[in-house]
Amino acid sequence: MTYPPQPPGPGTGAPGQGPGPHSPGAADPLTHWGVKPDPGRPQKVNWLTQALWAYMAASVLMLLFAIVAVAAAPLWMATGYIVTSGIVGLVFYSLSIAIVWFIVKEKLGVFGAADPRTPLLIGFGILGFFSLFGFFGGWGLGWYAALGSLLGLVRLAAVGAAFALVFQPEVHQWLLSKPGNRPNRPPTPPQGTPGYPPTQPPPGGQGQPPQRPPQP
Repeated sequence: MTYPPQPPGPGTGAPGQGPGPHSPGAADPLTHWGVKPDPGRPQKVNWLTQALWAYMAASVLMLLFAIVAVAAAPLWMATGYIVTSGIVGLVFYSLSIAIVWFIVKEKLGVFGAADPRTPLLIGFGILGFFSLFGFFGGWGLGWYAALGSLLGLVRLAAVGAAFALVFQPEVHQWLLSKPGNRPNRPPTPPQGTPGYPPTQPPPGGQGQPPQRPPQP
């Protein structure tokens, strides 16, 4: 299935027809931001945004479990670093929501890549790297270490699913069909050296060498 290029302004409908499918009044926020399937997007694009939201949800759960683990730990255990690392890590894990924003708002062209999948793949690689930290820390608390490892696997699975979905032809063609996902290239100068206006002949024949009259 191919998706031809669409005109800009996905949030507006045709004149006299009210808001478009992606406008704030057309759907609830969960649908608009990809938590729930959006009928205006292909199914695999919906799966992609949902995988990124699942990544963020697992990260939030890990922070909540870290707080519970610190509260239940004995006083002699130094567990403050668990919550601190969880809060700092959550800032980096929120990159998944930033990626969702660029997908939903169709703004991947700001990165200047010819293929809109390039910035997505870079972002997925960073998320996968951060997911590895879920397997470290808190080993003195057995149940927390087990839950942390389980949630780390969930996040790695979400990143793996995102990698697989972005290579699907349906997703790739949909990304390419959005004008905002294509880079904005500067206009090509009409003629002459870049940065200089094209040369024009002087008006009225001025500046031309005098011509000698023909001799009999």
